[in-house]
Amino acid sequence: MLSKFTTLTIIAATWLIIAALPTSVQAQTARMRFESMDTNRDGAISRDEWRGSDRAFQNQDWNGDGQLSGNEVRIGARRDANYEEADHEPNRYERYVSWTTAGFNNLDHNRDRRIAANEWHFDVETFRRVDRNRDGFLSQSEFLGGDIDDARDASFDDLDWYNNGRVERSEWNGSDAVFTSLDRNRDGVLSRFEVVGGVNTPNDTYDEFASLDYNGNGAISRDEWHWSAASFDRRDTNRDGRLSRQEFAVSGGAPGAVGTSGGLQQRTVRVNSQERWTDSGIVVRAGDMVTLDASGTIQMSDDGSDTANPAGSTKGRRAPDAPVLNQLAGGLIVQINNYGPIYLGGRRTFTAPVSGRLYFGVNDDHLADNRGEFNVNVNVTGR
Repeated sequence: MLSKFTTLTIIAATWLIIAALPTSVQAQTARMRFESMDTNRDGAISRDEWRGSDRAFQNQDWNGDGQLSGNEVRIGARRDANYEEADHEPNRYERYVSWTTAGFNNLDHNRDRRIAANEWHFDVETFRRVDRNRDGFLSQSEFLGGDIDDARDASFDDLDWYNNGRVERSEWNGSDAVFTSLDRNRDGVLSRFEVVGGVNTPNDTYDEFASLDYNGNGAISRDEWHWSAASFDRRDTNRDGRLSRQEFAVSGGAPGAVGTSGGLQQRTVRVNSQERWTDSGIVVRAGDMVTLDASGTIQMSDDGSDTANPAGSTKGRRAPDAPVLNQLAGGLIVQINNYGPIYLGGRRTFTAPVSGRLYFGVNDDHLADNRGEFNVNVNVTGR
């Protein structure tokens, strides 16, 4: 048996060898997020190696170079200051990105050193994920995160690579301690309810403008705006230093997207029942009227009679961990950027509650055994 002195000597020598290696090799020596995806062991994740959705990849590709590397795959890393100061729009893929002391102070409207739910103007899932002690407030230490990796930049759907309505440890890219804290029933997997909470209503009436208008005066001031100054200035067309509801509704969209500008926009979208979200390529503004003509039948299991049309299951069944609880399995759902999901079912029209890009899906928890698709003719009329 080696003596304690000899063992310590070997350990020290090992670290000296690692320190002498090139930086790129040192990075590969340490464990990284998405480690299992790095099949060629080069310390970076290419799009071909990525097992998640396109949107999840774009969300994690902070510098937009088409691969994940450096801080993008380092455990506990946050987007750097230069990225956070970039020209962000409220309709981008990213969840809340300015995880800094300045970002905390920007949200802490009443200056009580904690962020309450009414001071948080973004998706509820991220708030729940960061609120580790579940007291309904975000302390500064929870907000900053430190070395704790809670995978806050990824939604439940982004993490669910296997599309089976749950997140297994092999899919989770945060720390084991956070996984265990979220796994309330200790069954070794994370259900949607454990991570996101329940969405019980067929239509969420959340008003993004009203949420941002913290003082309730009918306008959004610069102090209430949580994106870049440039994106505020673009909307402030009358240059009065505040945004009216009409000015706020301006949506910059995304490359190649169909956007509304007061006229009619239309497109046919094929909604794959095996994918959580299908990108429609359509960008709407809050208040736009969206008219739908959906058709088709999908099969939701190996049982040939377990079918659904856009209105939902033909048997009237519900899926226990579907994106929208207490609604028929297989029904048509929609998400606007990270806002939603909203259960549409057989509805023919809905009013966009927020500005952003439309994604369609089916209200099922396990997608891998689904078959078929819906065809949705979408018409968007601007206000």
